[in-house]
Amino acid sequence: MSIDDTGKGLVRYRGTETWYTIGNFDAEAPRTWTKVAELAKAIESGIGARDAAGNALVFEA
Repeated sequence: MSIDDTGKGLVRYRGTETWYTIGNFDAEAPRTWTKVAELAKAIESGIGARDAAGNALVFEA
């Protein structure tokens, strides 16, 4: 993971060189971050989260 010059979170798939902006399902503007460590902490805090039906929740920003 990384952040771009505007603070938006970026991720890429292993073995690729293409970076994707982390977004959300609500079509809101992506959140901005001041440090990669801040983004990493937010992602890590949601690991294993599930909804009421037991579906895994993906990270949104």
